[in-house]
Amino acid sequence: MPAMRLFNVPRRWVFFLPLALLGSRAPATLVLPQNIEDLESQAQLIFAGVCTTYTAVATAQGLPATLYTFKVIEAVKGNVKAGSEVQFRQFGGPIPGSRLAMKVSGVPHYVVGQEVLLFLNPPGSIGLTAPVGLSQGVFAIEQSRDGKRTIPLDAVRRTLLNRNLDLSKYQDRRRFTVAESLAVANPPERMDLESFCSLIRKMGNARRDADDR
Repeated sequence: MPAMRLFNVPRRWVFFLPLALLGSRAPATLVLPQNIEDLESQAQLIFAGVCTTYTAVATAQGLPATLYTFKVIEAVKGNVKAGSEVQFRQFGGPIPGSRLAMKVSGVPHYVVGQEVLLFLNPPGSIGLTAPVGLSQGVFAIEQSRDGKRTIPLDAVRRTLLNRNLDLSKYQDRRRFTVAESLAVANPPERMDLESFCSLIRKMGNARRDADDR
């Protein structure tokens, strides 16, 4: 049986893909650098989870997509809770009726057993979504020797996370601890998953309170 051929959509074309395919509210969210506040505010769902299944599917329009199922480890934002399952569809995968598979550069894909922290856009008009800022909205989860889950942050991640942030707001001790303020001002090479999720929740609470004023 002939092997399936991969058709790769270059990253430079992603900007021109219909927003319905990527679940984004605006084209700029696909290509511009996203800091941690951008990721939190634009995401409909934020959770840490483990991929349990993925299945090639097609949209009602016949477009290739992949249905992912995740078991939630840590719930951060949206209608999700620890221990529950989350399913979502992303553009790309085997093309119906052919031996071709489509992969969109920058749109992450996941394998069974992989643990990640996801910032997911709201689904578009045909039910597909993608992480906010594509790969920027996916954080790998690793386990330390003592069994704690951690988020590794390379130099690029650390630069993006606090890019153009107003750091003064994180000095408010009524909301943020000294450790959290330091983590925002100078992101470490690795953060404890629970601490990172807690910081994101506090950012969301602060943003909503500011919007209500």
